[in-house]
Amino acid sequence: MKNLLSFSFFLYIGFIYVIFCIAFWVPIFLLVRGKNKYKNAKAIKFLWSKWMSFLAGVKLETVFLSKLDLQKNYIICANHKSYLDILLMYLIIDQDFAFLGKSEILKWPVINIFFKRGIDIPVYRDSKTRAAECLILAKMEIKKGRSIIIFPEGGWENSETEMRRFKNGAFQLAIDTNCPILPVTFKNNYDLFKDHKDFSGNAKPGIAKVVVHEYLPVDKLNRKDLVNLREQTFQVINKELKSEN
Repeated sequence: MKNLLSFSFFLYIGFIYVIFCIAFWVPIFLLVRGKNKYKNAKAIKFLWSKWMSFLAGVKLETVFLSKLDLQKNYIICANHKSYLDILLMYLIIDQDFAFLGKSEILKWPVINIFFKRGIDIPVYRDSKTRAAECLILAKMEIKKGRSIIIFPEGGWENSETEMRRFKNGAFQLAIDTNCPILPVTFKNNYDLFKDHKDFSGNAKPGIAKVVVHEYLPVDKLNRKDLVNLREQTFQVINKELKSEN
């Protein structure tokens, strides 16, 4: 019965996603361009996230451990084992930001427009050269005053129960641009919505619990501090992930 309910909910979410793609295609195509593309993209993504999460029955419970200074930009690092992580980020961080997302997203209709128009940045994990180019693009966006969101685990497998070791890119970027790290812990998104390709997994409405931590300054750091910064960020997120809900 549980698998049947989860499968039915997967189909329902898929139906909602298709409807939203159809409904938002024209506004995205027409408005996400020119000098107002960042502002328009932010508004469209917020509406998409708000109404899709509402229709999916997912409520958001966010705890900020310190007041977020919206005048600063950040490199936002979060654990990642659910597509809810992407959807809900637009409701958590009230800033203009660019996602660094896997290049496979360029195959997704409608969503890929954001990457092709320079709102978000595709990451090519099969090429060190192109991966380095992604960091250059991210530096350019930071200079514009935008924040950057990176999932430093670099992916996930449904069988994994622990966070993967973080990759260096986010922390190299932070030190090079003097942009602070903002850790975010998604405490239970994996329990609400698993990989969309695994129909036997979890899929249900519920409360998504999120903790936004204090930011980690990097203004006195250099490349020799990269590993310590990476491990500090990992420990902040992992400690909250393992704490009581």
